[in-house]
Amino acid sequence: MRLCLIGVLSLVFAASVQAATPAGPYWIVAGSFANPDYTQVQDAAVQRASAAVARCGLEPFNDFSGKFVGFSKGFDVVVVGGYATRAAAEADLARLRPCVPTAYIRQGRYAGE
Repeated sequence: MRLCLIGVLSLVFAASVQAATPAGPYWIVAGSFANPDYTQVQDAAVQRASAAVARCGLEPFNDFSGKFVGFSKGFDVVVVGGYATRAAAEADLARLRPCVPTAYIRQGRYAGE
């Protein structure tokens, strides 16, 4: 019985780690800051947007928009996600709106490094 419980807990932990990886295809954009050639990173703006996301209990993720297939290039973005369904993204968007009223959902895929 104990081994069975450990096995189940291992699967639950693995699923939660996997769910936290940036996969998409739906993202909540909490901040988007012009950086046309990716040389002028908007550190202060990214930090403010990330702090606002964290105040609502969600985990921010930031990178260059060019690393997301489906996003416009030339921006530093602060996002939450990715979400497998639009409904899941909308649920967290409602939770995020008190902290980031301008947040919105965007479809895309994170291509990473």
